Amino acid sequence: MTASDPQLLAEVLQHALDGVAVVDDAGGAPRLLYVNATLAGLLRRPEETLVGRPLAEIEIEAPADPNVTSAGIGLRVRLKRIDGTHVECERWAVMLQGGRLALYFRPLPRGGNGALAAAVDRSSGLSTPEHLHEVLRRDWSIGQRDGRTLTLMRFDVDAYRDYLEVFGRAATENMLRQLGRTIGSAMRRTSDVVARFGDDEFVALGVAMEAERACEYAEVILNRIRALAIHHPRSRSGRFLTMSAGVVTTTPPRDRGCEALLEAAQRALTRSKQAGGNQVTTDTL
Repeated sequence: MTASDPQLLAEVLQHALDGVAVVDDAGGAPRLLYVNATLAGLLRRPEETLVGRPLAEIEIEAPADPNVTSAGIGLRVRLKRIDGTHVECERWAVMLQGGRLALYFRPLPRGGNGALAAAVDRSSGLSTPEHLHEVLRRDWSIGQRDGRTLTLMRFDVDAYRDYLEVFGRAATENMLRQLGRTIGSAMRRTSDVVARFGDDEFVALGVAMEAERACEYAEVILNRIRALAIHHPRSRSGRFLTMSAGVVTTTPPRDRGCEALLEAAQRALTRSKQAGGNQVTTDTL
C-alpha cells in the first residue's frame, strides 16, 4: 500500500480499532479535520457533526507532567460524550505536515463504586456488555419508581457461522463493525445505549418508547442492514446478509429484576431465528 492509494488508506482509517482524529494545530484552538468511525462511536456522535469543531469540545486532558505531552508519547485523557458521560483513553499524537496532528485514542476501562462503567468494545466502538448492564440496572430502578417504560432490542446476524467460514475472521470483524455503526446510528437519543454482545449479537436499550414505536425502530434497523448489501453467499434470505431482532417494551414490575428483560428479548430473538430470520419478533415479561 502506498500514498497513491487514498481510497484504500481511507478505508483502513475507517476500520481502525483505535479512535483516530486529524486536527489543525497551526495557531489558535486546534480543530477537528477528520474523525474515523471508531472515534465517532466512542463519542456517540455522527462523524459529520464533529468535523470543524474545536478539539476542546470532545477532550478533557487529565493532570499530567508537561514532559509527557510531546508528540508520539502516550497521554491519558477523557473524551466527552454527547450524553455527558466520559471515556478514559490513552492518546498518542503524531506530527504531520502543515501544522497538523494525528491523534490516536485507545479506550481504557474505568469504573468506580456507583459509577457507570465506561469500558468500550474496541472492535465496534460500542458499549461493552458491562456498561449496558450498569445502565439497565439504573434505568430499571428508575422505571420501577417512576413508571417509565424500557425497551430492549437484541439483534443477531443470520447465518453468522456460515459467513465466518466463508470469509474468515478479519473480514467478519469488518462486517460486524459496519453493523455496529449502523445500529448505533439509528439509536441516537442521549439515553440510548447500544452494546456488542458476544461474537455476532448487539443489544440496544432505550427508555420511554411505546411498544409499536420500538418495533418500528427495529424494522428500520433491519432495513438499513439489508441496504448495506453485504454479500453473503449462504444467506437464507437471498444474496445479502440479514439480521434478526427480538424486541420487548415494558414498565418494570416491582417484583422482577432487570435480567427478566434480557431474557424476554432473547426469547423473542430465538423465535425470530426459528421462523427463518430477517424479521422482528416481540415478547413480554
